[in-house]
Amino acid sequence: MKTSKFIVTGIIFLFASCFLWVGFYYNVTFYGKTYAQSIPTNIKGMVSKDIPMDQHTLDILETSDVLFREYTAPGEPPYYLTIIFSENNRKVAHPPELCLSGGGNTVEEKKQIEFDTDIKKSFDAQRLIVNHGYNKWMYLYWYKTGNLYSSHYMLQQLLASVTQLFYRKSSCALIRISMPIAVDEDPPYSSTEAKLVDFAKEVVKLTAKHLP
Repeated sequence: MKTSKFIVTGIIFLFASCFLWVGFYYNVTFYGKTYAQSIPTNIKGMVSKDIPMDQHTLDILETSDVLFREYTAPGEPPYYLTIIFSENNRKVAHPPELCLSGGGNTVEEKKQIEFDTDIKKSFDAQRLIVNHGYNKWMYLYWYKTGNLYSSHYMLQQLLASVTQLFYRKSSCALIRISMPIAVDEDPPYSSTEAKLVDFAKEVVKLTAKHLP
């Protein structure tokens, strides 16, 4: 029995490795279109401004189809939306906690949360609590591969590799939203999470419409 399980596990691992390897080494094609910037500048009555990214960051991300935008409303803390998108390069989607930690910040907590959206019931996202030194922030993020969604990096990479293997093209996106946590709010930061989830539901709907 143990031998059979070992063989099955080995076969699954072999197929997964092949999909990932082949998908990774396909030539990346840039089609000249940009989609991230097509996300509306007005969401739920909030006004926004784009925050430019430097060329060095864009070179690391391996795509110029990037959106980093601040949304604000009177009496509310700012919401930040980041979208990193490529029509054919799955390497643009990577766990945000790696970059946040690499930038000298401390990721204090990571957990998966779920909420219902118009696109998918029990939509899953990863929630991060990050200490930036001067204050704490909450982040929610997930990945989009075509019409498929997941907050799990390895699953998203596998989906992208399989799609790329069979169709020679696989759009990938990392979608991240964030906001500062009020200094007088205590864990588990339910108020901030509720605000971000409400914003996330709008973002999910808009990215489903504007990102292929």
